[in-house]
Amino acid sequence: MATESQVAMRGLFGRDSAYLVVVASQAALAALSIPITTRLLGGRQFAVVTTSLAVMQVLVAIGIFSLPMSIQRNYRDEDRGRDARRTVTLAMITAAITLVITYATGPLWAPALALGPFSPVLRYAVIWAAVTAITFAGIALLRSRNMFRAYALVSFVQSLLAEIVSVLLVVFVHRSAAEFILGEMLTQFVAVALVLYMIRPLPLRRRDRALIAKSLRYAGGLVPAAVASFLLTASDRIIIRHDLPILQVARYGAVYNIAAIPILLLGLLDPVWLPRFFKLDNPRLRASLLADSRDMLFRLLIPTVLGLGFGIPLVLSVWVPGYYHPHELVVVVVTISAGAFPMAGYISANRVLLIAGRTAPVGFCMVVAALFNIATNIVLVPRMGIEGSALATSLSYVVLLVLGVLFAHRIQRLRYPSAGLLLGSAAAIAIALSCAVLPWTGVFAVARGVIAAGCVVLVLSLLRDVIREGSGRWPVRPGRRTARR
Repeated sequence: MATESQVAMRGLFGRDSAYLVVVASQAALAALSIPITTRLLGGRQFAVVTTSLAVMQVLVAIGIFSLPMSIQRNYRDEDRGRDARRTVTLAMITAAITLVITYATGPLWAPALALGPFSPVLRYAVIWAAVTAITFAGIALLRSRNMFRAYALVSFVQSLLAEIVSVLLVVFVHRSAAEFILGEMLTQFVAVALVLYMIRPLPLRRRDRALIAKSLRYAGGLVPAAVASFLLTASDRIIIRHDLPILQVARYGAVYNIAAIPILLLGLLDPVWLPRFFKLDNPRLRASLLADSRDMLFRLLIPTVLGLGFGIPLVLSVWVPGYYHPHELVVVVVTISAGAFPMAGYISANRVLLIAGRTAPVGFCMVVAALFNIATNIVLVPRMGIEGSALATSLSYVVLLVLGVLFAHRIQRLRYPSAGLLLGSAAAIAIALSCAVLPWTGVFAVARGVIAAGCVVLVLSLLRDVIREGSGRWPVRPGRRTARR
């Protein structure tokens, strides 16, 4: 008979995986657009797109004020999500304030960051960020309500439709970074209109001051984490641009979206899984589930990283232009993707802190990891090039893991992964890196493709096995909710 943890695992990797597939498709579509945009825009304009995306991402992190977590924590079936809907309104206010301040001060910060004048492409990026922040707040509520079709529709609009519109503008209007970002911005307005219509945010009232204070206090500790998370994932491109030719920024940016997919997916698990954890009122079961889900992620990452090591040369040969020298980018991809292992360990510890309401340590951990990443990039990029930046990224996730575990174990101690699982993870990274020296033409190309396909089959088999375990019932008594500190 299935244990309670196995039943809960089925929920996480079963029903909830549908939401993750939707979120993952957005990252996949962004990656799939790279072969098109690099060829349409050229290296210099694609570098401008990469920089504009970085600006947009950090402004989303500031503008949304990490309120999606508060929205999910405030959601209750008993009040039909009214508190959560008012928290969405709060997120709209913080996004609007960020937009006004950032747009008004653009002529000051753009030159100061070596981005040149506050050009149209940066203006579009600023507006796009504000609208995206509101959309993210709305889809957090859609997830808590378990409105999968609505969730998928909004995600489709802001991913696939946005990429199509951007490419069409580049092809038929003007081949510039400004047209690409304009397409993303215009389509995001459609997405935010849809999500606001579906959730119907409620106005804030004077008697909601306690709700506002509670939401801002909880989210406030996560804002430094969100901004630092951006620095952790994007500061490397800024340092590369400072120390290396602009083509190196384009090369690194072109493969980063592929290499970081495992890390990105792990980071996206929190908004997908947390509604379940917030409702779980059994501390022992919660600890078991956190450890079991972490170990399952390690098992899934082993064939994933191996598949990347064997298959990525074949992908890069068609993914990026020949003058990007794709054969030299294999080590970069594998090194970055190896950071998924410490990230998998960190997010289980991070959930302990989020469930307990201890958001300040979350921010501290991410800030320290981001500063470490910046420092190691400054040291390694001039000496090792973009390979040094990839190494700095993975080492930063190790720092993040160590800090997260130290803080989380003060609240709830989780069992460690087994030695065999850790050795298997290390072996997967070593084998994937060694694949970089193997040929990738002729019979070797066929062998690489077969092994990579086998790794995909293994991942799907592991998912099938965990989904089949248990009865599928979620072991939480109706009306009971997690005690919050």
